[in-house]
Amino acid sequence: MSATLSTAQTHFAQVLNLVRDAGYLNKKPSFYIIRLIAISLIAAALWTGAGFLAWAANHNEWWMIAAFVLVALLGVMSAQYGFIAHEAAHRQIFRNNKLNDWTGLVLANLFAGLSYGFWLRKHNKHHQRPNQIGEDPDVAIRVLSFTTESKLAKKGIERWFSDRQGYLFPILLLFTGFDLLLDSLAGLGRKDRPIGIRILEFSLMLIRQFAPYVVLAIMFGPFWAIAMWFVMMMSFGFFMGAAFAPNHKGMPLVAKDSKLDFFSRQVLTSRNIKGSWLKDNLMGGLNYQVEHHLFPSMARPYLRKAHAIVAEHCRQNDITLVEMNLLASYKVIMQHLNKVGLSNNTDPFVCPMVAELRPRN
Repeated sequence: MSATLSTAQTHFAQVLNLVRDAGYLNKKPSFYIIRLIAISLIAAALWTGAGFLAWAANHNEWWMIAAFVLVALLGVMSAQYGFIAHEAAHRQIFRNNKLNDWTGLVLANLFAGLSYGFWLRKHNKHHQRPNQIGEDPDVAIRVLSFTTESKLAKKGIERWFSDRQGYLFPILLLFTGFDLLLDSLAGLGRKDRPIGIRILEFSLMLIRQFAPYVVLAIMFGPFWAIAMWFVMMMSFGFFMGAAFAPNHKGMPLVAKDSKLDFFSRQVLTSRNIKGSWLKDNLMGGLNYQVEHHLFPSMARPYLRKAHAIVAEHCRQNDITLVEMNLLASYKVIMQHLNKVGLSNNTDPFVCPMVAELRPRN
C-alpha cells in the first residue's frame, strides 16, 4: 500500500516540476481583463438588439422570436461571467487573494446572480474529494442519484425524477440555474461569513435578478418580461450545467472510506473533453478538467499546454486519462444515470484502483 501511494505521489511531483519549469503556474490577468471587456461588449450589443426588437415588435409580433433568442444569449453571457468568477475563486486571475475574491464576488453575485460565498464553500469541498460518496456535494444532488443507495433514499417527486434521470437529464439541465439560485439564497443564511458580506452578496443578487426584468418589462411589457426572465435563467442554467456535467458525471465513484493519493484521486475521477478553440472559450477551460483538478490555480490559457505534459506522463506510466468528445461524454452520463435510475441493485460504479485501495477490516 505505502509503495503504491509513494509511487503515485511521485507522479504528481514529476508533473508539477515539469509544469512549473515551463512557467504554466504564472498568472495572466491580461487574458481575463480582455475577456471581460469582450463579454461585456457582446452583452451590451445583445441588450441594444433587444431594445431595437422591442420597437420592431410593435409592428411585427414575429420579431418576438428573435427577441427571445437574444435573451437566451444573454443567459449564455451570464454563464461566461460565472466561469470567470469560478476562476477567481481558484486564485487563477491575480496573485493577490483579496483581489481574486472581490472580483469573484462581484462577477458571481452581480453578473451571474449566484452567491460567491456559497459557490466557494461548495466547490472547495468538491475539489478536495471529487466523486467521493458522502464527501463531494456534486454527487448529492436533489433530483439525480449516482448510486442505487442514493436513489432508494429519495421519496416523492425526487424519487420519480431519479427513476427516470437518464432520459430526463437534458431537460433537468434547463433548471440548473433555478437550483443554484435557491442554494445561493439558502447559503446566505449560514453564519460562517461576516454579516456585511452576506448583505452585500444578497443586495448584488437582487440587483442582478430584478434589473433585467425591469428593463425587459419597460421594453416588452411585464408579462413578456416574466417569460423572457425564465428563458434567460434556463439558458444560463443549461449552459452552466452542460459545461460542468461532463467533468465527473459517469466517472468512477469513490467509496466514503477509501484512501486515495492526490494524483490518482484527481486523474481517475475526472474526464477531459477533446478541445478546440471554440470549446476552450465556451466551456471556460473546464474541458481540461484533469489539469484543472491537478493545478486548480492554473490560469486558463495554460491548461491546454499543461495537458500535453500530463497526457504524456500518463501515457508513459500506463495511467488511465479519460478524454472524449463532448457528445460522447453526454452519452456516457445518460447511460450511467439510467443504469442507476432503472436498477434496484447496489452498483456504486467504483473503478478497480479504488476498490484495490479501499481499506479492509
